[in-house]
Amino acid sequence: MALLPPDPVYTIRNVDNTPVYSLAFNFLPGGLERLLAGSKNGYVYAYNLQTNRVQQKIKVGQAPILHLIHTEDQLITQEKGGKYKIFNLTNSGYKEDSVIDIDYPGFCRFEANTKLKLLYVPDRESQIYLYNFSGEKIGNLKPETSEQKLGDPMCIKYIELAADKAHLLVGYEAGWLLLWDLNTSQCIGKLQTKECPMSVDFYIEQHKGIIGNASNVIQVFSIGRKDLSLAHGTDISIKNPGINKVQSRSDGKVFVSGGWDGHIRIFSWFSLRPLVVLTEHKRAVQDVVYSEQKVSMWNANLMAAGGLDGVITLWDLYNKKQ
Repeated sequence: MALLPPDPVYTIRNVDNTPVYSLAFNFLPGGLERLLAGSKNGYVYAYNLQTNRVQQKIKVGQAPILHLIHTEDQLITQEKGGKYKIFNLTNSGYKEDSVIDIDYPGFCRFEANTKLKLLYVPDRESQIYLYNFSGEKIGNLKPETSEQKLGDPMCIKYIELAADKAHLLVGYEAGWLLLWDLNTSQCIGKLQTKECPMSVDFYIEQHKGIIGNASNVIQVFSIGRKDLSLAHGTDISIKNPGINKVQSRSDGKVFVSGGWDGHIRIFSWFSLRPLVVLTEHKRAVQDVVYSEQKVSMWNANLMAAGGLDGVITLWDLYNKKQ
């Protein structure tokens, strides 16, 4: 007899049931634990994870917040249409510091190197621009003109394959996955994928990655430890097509996909087999994130998911209890 899927540890209804496009856990000095929800109406809602209630409403703009990150003292948001805003955290709240305005209509989320305070921002014509956290453009990654048409960037993942070896994985509209060396700004590896990649993640310990797309297949790939060559791995079939987000947990035990069908699928990194399908969401899941620290109320590293149904679910799954 099949086991029933577990229940979330908590379910949050976003303000006015506003669809959720992006999520980020936020642990601030003084023990403040929050979950930030970038919403369709241009607001970021900060939920206090001790009370699970909205602690702060941050008005960013008019467009959906496709992505956001929070450092110790800055909030960086990405609005649909290509506007990025950098806010400084002050004693009285958030103060807008700078704006990056790019005419980019896609859904590709930016990436960040928080150590060096660098943003990797997608643009048209296959380009990735580099900005610092003050909003100043400092470089770009552009394929050679001899390269076949790649189309617009669709997904980006920053990875460090070794000490002082920073790289960027970029999936493009035409179905290519490129590996960029950020020290030289050169493309050093390519892989033709089966579909336009919509989300990519990578687990360093295994040198393996996962790609979600519009099909019913999650693609697994690898990067060679010595020659850094990209190669296809095992395909994982799912019941319904369409994945908005793939995300590996930092301990490398599991990874997750958030689907157009509203289903959250948890897989084992070891066997690549599905462990459970979570059906709490009734519309497409837009984002799934893991906390890097334990959330004190549940004494566990949680997974959060949000979607077009205006619901945010919190999960404690496959965590070894201490």
